[in-house]
Amino acid sequence: MSDASERKMFKHSGTALLFRGILAVLFGLLVASLPVATVFGLVFVFGVFAIVDGLTNVAHYFYDPSRHSGWTMVGGFISIAAGLVAVAWPGITAAALGILIGLWALVLGLSEIIFAFASRSSVNGWRVWLLTGLVTALFGLFVLINPGFGFLGVVGLLAAFSVVAGLLLIVCGVKMRRGASSSFMYAH
Repeated sequence: MSDASERKMFKHSGTALLFRGILAVLFGLLVASLPVATVFGLVFVFGVFAIVDGLTNVAHYFYDPSRHSGWTMVGGFISIAAGLVAVAWPGITAAALGILIGLWALVLGLSEIIFAFASRSSVNGWRVWLLTGLVTALFGLFVLINPGFGFLGVVGLLAAFSVVAGLLLIVCGVKMRRGASSSFMYAH
């Protein structure tokens, strides 16, 4: 890879990280300002999605049953049932969604840690990326270890995590963009 293409890649990657960071900070501030609405909004959106997804699966099966397994229809009915439970009993669904968020953050954090170590020879801000991964993984572990914490607590943690991770992504993006610009200046 040429120096020019590496600079371009890091500059564009830095811009993407800046965008992701700003989006994460805005998301965190929105979640913090509307915690109860966030919980019920997420549960309701999930419920509607699951119902529509299930109805689509069932309709797809009946449209051409010879080309689809009966499991397609069973999966559709399971999705419809999950959606109805989410809409009818949002509290139970909120607890399950908290576990899902914890698992998501843990897996995402571990992948960011692996990426940070893998890119330490080529990315100037790899330590910030490592810190981002550690914060994300620790958030996921905390949510998984404390399921009785309550979903409003999880929402507060999600807001705090989003803001902290967003700020770290912004710092990493700025470092990558500066690194791309400074290596360009030194190359000429």
